[in-house]
Amino acid sequence: MLEIKPESAFGRGYEVLVDGVTVAHWSSRLWGSGGQVELAGETFEFRSGGWGRSFEMLAGGTVRAEAHRSGVRWLVTGEGGAYELGRPSFLHGKRQLVADGRVLGEFRSRGFRGGVTADLGEVPVPVQVFVGLVVLTLQRRQRTAVAASSSSG
Repeated sequence: MLEIKPESAFGRGYEVLVDGVTVAHWSSRLWGSGGQVELAGETFEFRSGGWGRSFEMLAGGTVRAEAHRSGVRWLVTGEGGAYELGRPSFLHGKRQLVADGRVLGEFRSRGFRGGVTADLGEVPVPVQVFVGLVVLTLQRRQRTAVAASSSSG
């Protein structure tokens, strides 16, 4: 079970757990998307590009995982192969990770303070972490957009 949760109520750091064991820490940027990820003794750069239509996770300048928006889905490549991240329906807020037409797991929001959970059993841990950060970033963007639209009315 993947779980990404805030380390404190007002900080920018997130703790990443798999099956209850801390595997990574993400220090998100104050403005924009991205930040540093400490995973298995390596430092990764998680960043967004292409006007928010792509994400990458790099180590030492080498792309280790990437996601590109294609219509309403995200095409993800990383250790272990190719995946799709999408919603089962437009009204369904949860996102599913799919490979070869098979649903591998579903991301769920962790409540008001943010965070996500997903049961992605056989997916390699670096891919779980990467896709979890993509989902969390998309949720943060959506909350910011909703807050901005409600305050402008």
